[in-house]
Amino acid sequence: MGKLYYNGRIYTMDDENRIYTAIGIENGRIAFLGTDAEAAKLEAAEKIDLEGACVLPGFIDSHLHLLNYAFVKNSYGMFETDSIAAVIREGKARIERLEKDSSSWLYGRGWNQQNFTDENRLLTKQDLDQISTERPILFIRVCGHAAAVNSRALDIIMKLPQIGDYMEQIDTDTGILTEDSIKLCYNVMGRPGVEQVKEMILSVQEDFNRCGITSVESDDFLSLPGRDGYTIMEAYQQLDKEGRLALRVREQPSFISFQDLKGFIDKGYRTGQGTDYYEIGPVKLYQDGSLGAKTALLNQPYEGEMDCGIMRLTAEELQACVDYSYEHDMQILTHAIGDKASDMVCDAYENAIQKYGKKPLRLAINHIQLVSPNLYDRMKKMDILAYIQPVFVATDKNTVEGLVGKEREALSYSWKTMLQKGLHCCGSSDSPVESFSVLEGIQIAVTRQGLDEQDACWHPSERLTAEEAVRLFTIDNAYGAWAEKKKGSLEVGKLADMVVLGEDIFQTEPHKIHQIPVLRTIVGGREVWRA
Repeated sequence: MGKLYYNGRIYTMDDENRIYTAIGIENGRIAFLGTDAEAAKLEAAEKIDLEGACVLPGFIDSHLHLLNYAFVKNSYGMFETDSIAAVIREGKARIERLEKDSSSWLYGRGWNQQNFTDENRLLTKQDLDQISTERPILFIRVCGHAAAVNSRALDIIMKLPQIGDYMEQIDTDTGILTEDSIKLCYNVMGRPGVEQVKEMILSVQEDFNRCGITSVESDDFLSLPGRDGYTIMEAYQQLDKEGRLALRVREQPSFISFQDLKGFIDKGYRTGQGTDYYEIGPVKLYQDGSLGAKTALLNQPYEGEMDCGIMRLTAEELQACVDYSYEHDMQILTHAIGDKASDMVCDAYENAIQKYGKKPLRLAINHIQLVSPNLYDRMKKMDILAYIQPVFVATDKNTVEGLVGKEREALSYSWKTMLQKGLHCCGSSDSPVESFSVLEGIQIAVTRQGLDEQDACWHPSERLTAEEAVRLFTIDNAYGAWAEKKKGSLEVGKLADMVVLGEDIFQTEPHKIHQIPVLRTIVGGREVWRA
């Protein structure tokens, strides 16, 4: 045997929740599970004393944007910015550090008007013009569904030939962009090549390993300037062949038009193609935006307003995308935050099933934050998976009622109800929208509070147990990725993906879970992170 870990508390998260003290690895897979006494009788090239540490299956994040996280990390991360004045001050400082060629863009992401202490409003071009009127500037809101550009950037995108298709999403007076119009800026920003994309991936994969993450599903195709999904796939595939990936990545190829989706499928790409380190996952569609940007699509208007949000695809466009994907045996994951958006997605899935018959494709909805009263029953009937983000609760719980009122707020973020209804739920972070720390996500799922525990528990009946929360980020996510037979739990024959924690997550006081240190992260038997 190659490696033998002993003297631990090894939670398998298998169907029977078995616990062992020793685990052996051979050729990247689990070869032994048992007691220390049984382990002592085995020969191994290396024996490692866990010193009583807690071992879990490697954490899996079912939906994030790895390359956009990398892009933001190397740009202006605005997540902690607390005022418009600070945005302007930091923007001017960053302009001074850029190359003198004024054609290159100043890019930032992460601002949230709800955190601004001077003026509680969206950023505008008037704010950004105070930074520069010569260099184009794009500052995207934390959710990714609203942005502000300065006058220079607005002039550039207004000259694009396709601008007529996006005018409803652009406020030329304020420079505020919403939804697909934001990506127009990516059409004219400098496009990275394969080597640059590879460098981005390598620059951040240790960040995920440090948090105990061994696998992610990543929506990358629209994440970088140029929006070139084929270059992105080539970068991952080259790193895979070179043996340089320390993270298993399942791509969620995302599309905003039927023609782009059809072109991808017609080239022969299918869900499941690839290797243990990089494979194609579900087609990713977008039906609406976000609550914070008021672009989530609702059945009734936002509180005190006439607006119901933004429908990114008409019912006909959505159905065409779903039908073509379903007909060609592609798994589908559709972004839907508002109740009308998720109703429309269920309608489209139901129509496809009626046309082409029931297929075991594990169709899924991403986010489903606000829901119609019968949505979960519809999802259960069609075996539709729910990709959820427990970490959103800490940020949004104090704002949802003000946006949609108390009655609709009571039907939002209902993770426990989903499980009780028998839905398959998959846990994620949507990083860089929120932190990808799985321990933070688990804690918030269990407490329904912020990390500082100063606030009241939000809808206590929707709290998860620690076991339910851990399963979201292990075996349940493996199920969503059609990988439950090879990872997500610690069982003989499965991939040796594990995280070693400094405290027992099931014995730790719930409000301290996010503070548990990650001691080791192991991918395919190889230690890719050690504290």
